[in-house]
Amino acid sequence: MRRMASRLGHRGPDGEGFWQDPGGLAALGHTRLKVLDPLPRSDQPMRGSSGRILVYNGEMYVFQALRRELEGKGRRFTTSGDTEVVLAALEAWGRDALFRFSGMFALGSWDPGRRHLLLARDRLGIKPLFWARVGSGLVFASEIPALLAHPGVRRDLSREGLAAWLQLGYGAGEETLVPGVRRLPPGHVLEWRDGKVTVSAWYDLLEAVGAASPDRGADDVVDELDEILGRAVSDRLVSDVPLGCFLSGGVDSAVVAAEAAAHGANPETLTVQFPGAFDETPEAARTASALDLDHHVEPCAAADMLALIDTWAEVGNDPIADPSLAPTWVVSQAARRRWTVALSGDGGDELLSGYPRLRFMPRLEKLWGRPGLRRLASWAPLPRRRWATKLRAAAAARDPWTAYQCLQGVWPRSEVEKLLGGGEIALPWPRPLLERLGPAPPWRRYRLLDLLTFLPERVLAKVDRASMSHGLEVRVPLLDRRIVELVLSLPEERATGKGLLRAILARHVPEVRPPHRKRGFEVPLGEWMRGPLRDAVRRDLFGGTTTELGLDPGVLEAAWRDHQAGRADLGERLLAVAVLGRWCRRWLG
Repeated sequence: MRRMASRLGHRGPDGEGFWQDPGGLAALGHTRLKVLDPLPRSDQPMRGSSGRILVYNGEMYVFQALRRELEGKGRRFTTSGDTEVVLAALEAWGRDALFRFSGMFALGSWDPGRRHLLLARDRLGIKPLFWARVGSGLVFASEIPALLAHPGVRRDLSREGLAAWLQLGYGAGEETLVPGVRRLPPGHVLEWRDGKVTVSAWYDLLEAVGAASPDRGADDVVDELDEILGRAVSDRLVSDVPLGCFLSGGVDSAVVAAEAAAHGANPETLTVQFPGAFDETPEAARTASALDLDHHVEPCAAADMLALIDTWAEVGNDPIADPSLAPTWVVSQAARRRWTVALSGDGGDELLSGYPRLRFMPRLEKLWGRPGLRRLASWAPLPRRRWATKLRAAAAARDPWTAYQCLQGVWPRSEVEKLLGGGEIALPWPRPLLERLGPAPPWRRYRLLDLLTFLPERVLAKVDRASMSHGLEVRVPLLDRRIVELVLSLPEERATGKGLLRAILARHVPEVRPPHRKRGFEVPLGEWMRGPLRDAVRRDLFGGTTTELGLDPGVLEAAWRDHQAGRADLGERLLAVAVLGRWCRRWLG
C-alpha cells in the first residue's frame, strides 16, 4: 500500500494516511491535497461512526446543503470540510447517496461489518479511477502506475488495447493498455463482496437527456442557462485556499470568469502564450481587463514541449497522446505557484459542438456513397495541414463510424491495421455504446460519443494529469449536471455553436467579443516536429521499443518522411507513437 501511495504523492502533496482492517481483509491509503478544512481532523482514510472507512478524491460542491440535511437527522460533525459529509451521506443512504452528490469525485468506501467495498466515479468522469483483480481480491487507484506497484498486477501489454489506443491516443471504455487493469466508466459503481465483483451504472447520460425537447424562446433558454451557470460557478468558488481562473481567448473560459466576478469573486487569471499565429493572449487580456481582474501570461515554447517529453510517461500516465498536455502542464505549474484551485472552461466544445468535426460529420454522412466524396478523398493538396490530413482520411473511410474515428482520433483505423502487420481491427469504442447511439440523428450521435469518451478520457484526463502533477485542483463549471442536461435537451439549432454562451457573456461584459474561430490549446506541433522536437521524437520512433511493440517500422518511416518533407501534417500520429514507447518502457519494462 505504501509503494502504491508513493506513486500518487504528486496528487496529494500535503500528506498521506493509511488504514488496515484489524481482520486483515482490507487496507486503504490516501495522499491529500488540502483544499477544504486543511486541519489534520479531515485527513484520510476517514472512519465514520458506523465503522465505514472512506478514501475520496475530488470536491462535493453541495456538501453544505447535505450537511444541514444530515444535521437535521441528528448527525453531528467534527470537521468543516466535505469529506466527513460524503462519509456521513454514505452511512445514511448507502449507494443512494450518489444521487444526492453534485461534484467531481472518485471514492472508495469499505464497510467492515458487511465486508463490502463500494467504488464510485462521478457522472461525467471528471476524476479517474482504475482497478484490477488480484486473486479473489481487488486493488484500485487514481492512476495506473499505482496499480502496477502492486506485485499481483501483471505488467503486460494488451494487443486489443494497443490497437484501440493507437486509433484514439487515449483509452475509451473499460479496457486499458494493461490486461486485467480496468477503467471504471463515468457514472458507474463497482461493488466487491466475498470475492464477487459487480460493475453497474448509477448515472446514465443517455437516459438522463433522452431526445431533444421542443424549442423554447431564445431569451428563456439564455435566462435559464445564465441562472444555472451562475449557481454552478458560485458552488465552485468555495475554497479554504487561493483560487484563480484559467483564461484563454475563447468564450468558454471568459464566461466562467465573468460569472465568478458577477458572484463577488476577484480571481486572478492566467493564460498560455504560444508563438506566432497561435497567440491568444491579447483576447484574454481584454477579457480580464473588462472584468477588472489581475491577469498573468505564461509562455509555452518548443523547449517546454521538449522538457515534457522526457517526463510524459509520468504525467500522462494512462497514457494520453494529446499535444495540448504540454501547455496544460505549463499553465498548471504556473498556477500552482499562485493558487491551489483553478476554474476552467473545459466542456463547452463537447456540449455545444465547438469542434469542427462535430459540425462537419453530419454533412459528410449526406455525401456517403457519392462521387464527390471520392474526389475529396483523393484531393492531393489537402494533407499538408493537420485538419486536412484528418479530413482526407475520413473521406476515404469504410463507414461513418470509421470516418469519425479518423476525425477525432490520431492514427486512422486503416493505418493502424498496417502498423500492426495487417488484419482487420475493431473500432476503439465499446460496441454496445455505438449500438445505443446509432439511432440518434448525426448531430446528437457524435456529440454524445464525445461526451462519453473523448471528454472524460482525453480532455478531462489531460487536465487532471497535468494539474495534479503539480498538486493543483481544476474545477469545470460548464460540466455541472444541470447545464449538461439542459443543453443536451435543446434542438440542434439552439445547441450548436457558442451562441448561448456569447449571449450570457454579453450580459456581463458586453464589450468583450471573443473570436468565433476555435483555437484552444492548439500547439504548433507540425512545425515543432520539423524543428526543435525532431531529434527527440525520432529517437523514440526508431530506437527499438516500437519494434518490440510489433509496430511496422516501414509504416513509421513513411509517415516520418512525409511529415518532414511537408507533404502531410502527421505530427500528432508520430508524437503518439513516441509517447506510447516511452510509457511502455517506463511502466511495463
